[in-house]
Amino acid sequence: MTSEHKELVPGRLSSQTVREATGRGWGEWLEALDAAGAADWGHGEIVVYLEREYPEATSSWWRQSITVGYEQARGKRAVGETAAGFQVGVQRSVAASPAETWELIVARPELWLGEGASVAFAEGERYVVPAGDGAAGASGEVRVVKPGDRLRMTWQLEGWARPATVQLTLLESGPGKTAIHAQLEKLPDADAREAARGRWRKGLERLAAAAS
Repeated sequence: MTSEHKELVPGRLSSQTVREATGRGWGEWLEALDAAGAADWGHGEIVVYLEREYPEATSSWWRQSITVGYEQARGKRAVGETAAGFQVGVQRSVAASPAETWELIVARPELWLGEGASVAFAEGERYVVPAGDGAAGASGEVRVVKPGDRLRMTWQLEGWARPATVQLTLLESGPGKTAIHAQLEKLPDADAREAARGRWRKGLERLAAAAS
């Protein structure tokens, strides 16, 4: 596997993972799409081609992932960029059960959203986080609430034209341990992606410290 292939989707999908799921590694998918002329196609055209030519090998999710990976490898898309904007994921292990971790998340939103955050965790409720300590203020709407499992909400920093989305997912990772994964999507640009990575990493670290 070349360095180009290794850098396709950093930290997400290895060539082995792709091969196990689709029957082909990244190198083979790149070659197949190059041969088909995909370098000159738009995102939707590549997805349709994969659905038509490789229905047995690609689910809807894998068609999107292979298309994004191809676009990144061929310079058609930046790392972390999707058709809907940029995305990034952050994960942290917490020394508490999923139920205990959930209680901490809803009881102390200032730990992970920012100082001054006050949220009613019910679908459709809006929230505001004031600016402070050099961090921009934010606002959003709670979309999905599944206690002990996941929380999904919009997240819009001051100055953004439209909101991103963030989903916190809790997964038991051992006796009395939980992995919290924050997945942010629809971020406006690469700079916002890197800033979000740092901001949410610190937020999850504060949750982990409070749980220990």
